[in-house]
Amino acid sequence: MRAFTVLVAAVLGIVLLVAPAQAAGPQHPGDFTGYAFDTCDAPSQKKMNDWRRASRYAGVGVYIAGMNRACKAQPHLTRTWVNKQERKGWRLLPLVVGRQASCAPHGRYVGKRISDRPARGYAAARAQGRDAARRAVSAARRLGIAKRSVLWFDLEHFDTGVKRCRLSALSFTSGWTMGLHQRGYRSGFYSSASSGIAMLDDARRNRPRKYALPDYLWVAEWNGQDTVRSSYISQQGWWPNRRVHQYRGPRTENHAGSRINVDSNFLSTGRGTRAGKAGGPCMVRVDFPSYRRLERGDRGPRVAAAQCLLKQDRHYRGRLHGRYDKATSRAVRSFQRHQAGVSTSGAVTARTWTSLLSHGGDPLVKYGAGGKAVRRLQRALNAATDAALDIDGTFGKPELRAVKGYQRQSGRADTGVVTPATWRLLRHGRTVGRLASPAELEISELLEGLGLLADIPFSSGAVRD
Repeated sequence: MRAFTVLVAAVLGIVLLVAPAQAAGPQHPGDFTGYAFDTCDAPSQKKMNDWRRASRYAGVGVYIAGMNRACKAQPHLTRTWVNKQERKGWRLLPLVVGRQASCAPHGRYVGKRISDRPARGYAAARAQGRDAARRAVSAARRLGIAKRSVLWFDLEHFDTGVKRCRLSALSFTSGWTMGLHQRGYRSGFYSSASSGIAMLDDARRNRPRKYALPDYLWVAEWNGQDTVRSSYISQQGWWPNRRVHQYRGPRTENHAGSRINVDSNFLSTGRGTRAGKAGGPCMVRVDFPSYRRLERGDRGPRVAAAQCLLKQDRHYRGRLHGRYDKATSRAVRSFQRHQAGVSTSGAVTARTWTSLLSHGGDPLVKYGAGGKAVRRLQRALNAATDAALDIDGTFGKPELRAVKGYQRQSGRADTGVVTPATWRLLRHGRTVGRLASPAELEISELLEGLGLLADIPFSSGAVRD
């Protein structure tokens, strides 16, 4: 019996030692449409926190492994760092900079290139790809990155006109993809649009069964267009939610006082951002493109919506009959007495609507978010501004413009990120009337960008070609 007990204890000890290596967190990047940055060294926690609350980015590319990785030290990149970013809602894009193309121009890759020996259909290159996948998965597991996450191989620009170089790169990528699939991870591939990406799309169209193609593509095309479209890849390839577009090359950005040299990316992955079920707070319509003033004697669906919101906030106990009667007026006054900045007129003004519609928690919401908090934000902005947003539960470019305009006209930093401070403005009934037009906002953002472009022009990750 004692021997059995010792054996069980020993087995349990082995399990406990092995368990931490098994990642159980979220799959990255998951279902998402939005912005991400990539940078050479994983930033400090302070910088990550600053950028979370003050930048539009919700994803971060991190270089986790690879013999040609430029930033090998990675002082912040630990299992604890990964876990903290996951808890805060960051989407991770783990990158590996391994062997480069056999015809890659940089001398630093000598001895660290893909084999271009054609024997047995470039078997050596396929084996190197499988080995790269094995090493990548080991690194991902050490960091706690869950299975079914996408791991990205970074293959820098090369001359696809060199046949053996091109075919060995295709074979390597095929081995990389198969090796990841065998270990339960998804395959991602990063390269310049004109070389590696065009090469893979050509293989997809003309030799679809010859190679195991990656699940996701990361297209480096610095055209400044924050979409997932590219002129180097056909519309049918890896569309619509299996692409990342690195649309702007390295520059230093400053958010909340934290400066990082980054590349900027727009991505659409998984099923894209999900809005979830639309269920409102009551069994009446509360979604409108605008919320007009209501007072005694009014009738209709907006009155029923106001009654619903007042009831939700425990100021109204009657039926949702859509008539602005004496009981409704009393409930409105009761609500107004409890809200700073809202006059106790008894009429549902734009300020009262804004306060009513924004009531609830104050989660951080930014581009790419989806769900009930986004719907609440959309309703409140429709009351506080002339945004006329579709209340669909997804935070996209119209919401970004509306939030930035609302913040700017409220005298706040126009980050486009809805923090507790922005929620407080809404709850206090702050209205701003007309927002800046999309063209005006684009000009403002362009001028802001030009001011930043003068900063440190060097690569944020592997050596750029």
